[in-house]
Amino acid sequence: MVAALTSAISTEPGTPVPAGLSSLVARVRARGKQGSPGFTLLEVIVVMVIVGVVAAMVLPSMQAGSRQAAVRRSVRAFISAARQASARAVNTRKPTALVVWPDEGSFGVEGAGSRYELPDFAEFGEIVGGREAEADDEIRFDFYPTGSSAGGSVEIEFNPSDRRQAYILIFDPLIGRVRIEEAS
Repeated sequence: MVAALTSAISTEPGTPVPAGLSSLVARVRARGKQGSPGFTLLEVIVVMVIVGVVAAMVLPSMQAGSRQAAVRRSVRAFISAARQASARAVNTRKPTALVVWPDEGSFGVEGAGSRYELPDFAEFGEIVGGREAEADDEIRFDFYPTGSSAGGSVEIEFNPSDRRQAYILIFDPLIGRVRIEEAS
């Protein structure tokens, strides 16, 4: 019976239709002529639900990835600023400071004119060494023309999601390099 219906619908008008199926075939042929090619509302709703479910699953992992990238970018920027301060001291033959503004969550190189701000979910933790300036609530880590530094360390804490991440950036006093340790 299904084969007869399929062949009857697929044939051209005027082809004999088995008895009992003529009214059904006529309705299907009429619907095919008057209906526009497209999707039904139900099909559109099902697709939208599927897209919504997939987006709900993918979005949190994308946000976590972008926050993790911000963590890496912040640590790299701090190391880069320390290297810039060291290079500037050696090139100008004058001590140069890496300046940290803990309350503002920013840091920069003395004389460079630009500051780098930590992301909203990050802050400075324990700061060891350096010297406090008389004004502005800033802490300065000096780098000298010999390539050495005053030493010290800065902890940066990140709270991007459920878990806390913290890194300690340690200034080597002999060679002025920065070493990274993951805080426990």
